[in-house]
Amino acid sequence: MATAISAKQLTVTFPGRGQRPAVEALQPLDLELRAGEVVGILGPNGSGKTTLLRVLAGLQPPSSGDVTVLGERPSSRGLKQRVAYQSEGPLPLATLSAPEYLAFVGAEIGLPNPVSDRRAAALLARLGLDHARRRRIRTFSTGMCKRLALAGALLAEPEVLLLDEPTSGLDPFGSATVMELLRERAAAGTAVLMASHHLLEVEEACDAVLVLHNGKVHQRGALEDLLATDEHALIVSGLDEATLQELADLAEARGARDVRVERPRDHLFALFRKLGRDRSDEEPRR
Repeated sequence: MATAISAKQLTVTFPGRGQRPAVEALQPLDLELRAGEVVGILGPNGSGKTTLLRVLAGLQPPSSGDVTVLGERPSSRGLKQRVAYQSEGPLPLATLSAPEYLAFVGAEIGLPNPVSDRRAAALLARLGLDHARRRRIRTFSTGMCKRLALAGALLAEPEVLLLDEPTSGLDPFGSATVMELLRERAAAGTAVLMASHHLLEVEEACDAVLVLHNGKVHQRGALEDLLATDEHALIVSGLDEATLQELADLAEARGARDVRVERPRDHLFALFRKLGRDRSDEEPRR
């Protein structure tokens, strides 16, 4: 896979003002993201997540280091349709309707009107906003605004997608839809870099993570490596309880520790996702 994002020894320092010292928002950081990868940026508030995304989106110049996105400088106008950034802040132009807002976004990035309108209609339907087409954005809930912001970021079908808290304010159904869309874009070759506090969603959607703390890289790597332990587990299905107990007794006789027979437990996010599928099946077909 081709390299989509490359950063080498990237730093960002904000100068001090008055008695306040300079702030090292990002200390020497290396990052490489390939096409089709989904990477999560984790860290507490103030760790540098948003600053990193803004640099890659061409909105914040680095203080030092080399940064390229799709082989170009992040501020290159040639990336207008190839790179999309969804910020965490409120949507602009709140007096517009959702279709008008997406039409504005399409015009700004140079999409032909028929292409922009067709994609906007599909995204509004997919993200559950079709029913609010005539409403002004200022009447939208936080979750609706977040879904519309993602629609704007996806409008160009970009090669690189930079997302700052894309599921903040969403209910489990909305979060599941967003994660599904991101996996689809990754399967189509889009490189996705997302900052999030929602650890379960990052674990489900991301191939790897970058953990920041005070502007420094605290940990990085594939989730299977970072989350792996030294323990091994035998997972068995299709046996009755008596046979399972025999296996447990044999394992204990061979020196195994903490032997128990129990049913695996899923998480609440999966429960809501199943509820969403059931609800879809019950809707009348038109």
